[in-house]
Amino acid sequence: MHRSFTLIVPRSITSILLSLVLFAMSVHANGQKSISNPSEDRDRGIQLYKQGDIKGAIAALRTATKHNNDDISAWHYLGLANEQKGDTGSAKKAYEKAAKLGDIALTKQLDQTFSGKDVGRALMSIRSSLLEAAESAEKYVALNSRLSRSKREEWNVRISSLRGFADLASGEDLLIYSSKDVTTKVRVLSKPEPTYTEEARRHQTTGTIVLRCIFGANGKVFAIRPVTSLPHGLTESAMSAARQIRFIPAVKDGHPVSTWMQLEYNFNLY
Repeated sequence: MHRSFTLIVPRSITSILLSLVLFAMSVHANGQKSISNPSEDRDRGIQLYKQGDIKGAIAALRTATKHNNDDISAWHYLGLANEQKGDTGSAKKAYEKAAKLGDIALTKQLDQTFSGKDVGRALMSIRSSLLEAAESAEKYVALNSRLSRSKREEWNVRISSLRGFADLASGEDLLIYSSKDVTTKVRVLSKPEPTYTEEARRHQTTGTIVLRCIFGANGKVFAIRPVTSLPHGLTESAMSAARQIRFIPAVKDGHPVSTWMQLEYNFNLY
């Protein structure tokens, strides 16, 4: 003879079990919600900005930068959205962050490049970031009318560097040679002297500025980056002079090529 048994669970225990299940589901859901994808937040924020939803864009982009503090695009568009909103203070902070991150990304990429011939291709992967960083730097300067001359110089040098290397990445000829790799070296036709600024004269600033740059196959000097700098407008003056150099490009295998060059400008008071 078989007997059947019915298990009777008190209501209190049933309630407790149900509460535990609901709690576990809630924790799981919240955990899933908190693990957001920063790139998705950034892309959504950019899309909302382009659609004119500034409030939604700012919320999404803030989330993106919170989870990935090194996202140049997120900071750049956060600056654009805040400026559109009229929040100049927040816009300046976002632009500053994007521009300085661009500097870091550029330095890192150049440091990881094994030879000059690899630079153009290496920069292709970050070209859009360099352009966004350069635009952020320009907007930061535009929103800071009270920047000191030295600070403005620092930012203009940053803009020139970011745009110069972004242009390099967009060029058709991405090979850059060292002087020892070419058949015929660069022949300089004229090298204008930089202007000694009045501010530097007042402060009696002297020393040497060293610039690393590319003498392009197209006959232009670009991608200028200071190796050593001087204050009071002298670095900017040296970079301006470098851009005005006239030269005949280096030649390799019968064709003009781009080459790395290092320039020195000495500033002395007599």
